[in-house]
Amino acid sequence: MNPARQRQNGLWEDRRSEARLKASGSVPLRLTGDENLIFEARLLDVSASGFRARHANSALRSGQEVEFSLPSVQGLAKVVWNRTTPEFIESGFFIIPVDPL
Repeated sequence: MNPARQRQNGLWEDRRSEARLKASGSVPLRLTGDENLIFEARLLDVSASGFRARHANSALRSGQEVEFSLPSVQGLAKVVWNRTTPEFIESGFFIIPVDPL
């Protein structure tokens, strides 16, 4: 179950604090510390602090960090949740803020 949702009276309540915007396109992801493990994901939506993407990497776990590159921003993101179905894997990512120098 997505932690941002809660089941009440048979309906899902969206409890996200930020608006999400639909997005599309490919986003390359690379597990930090593993130069050789780069994989492509399909971007589904974005928010001010994260994004959601669909991919085929069944080894990706909550808490892992990935390097990413979107058209408007690039950097590090932490996997917050995964949802696995027989057809796909979907993950939610929190963009790790960069401290100013």
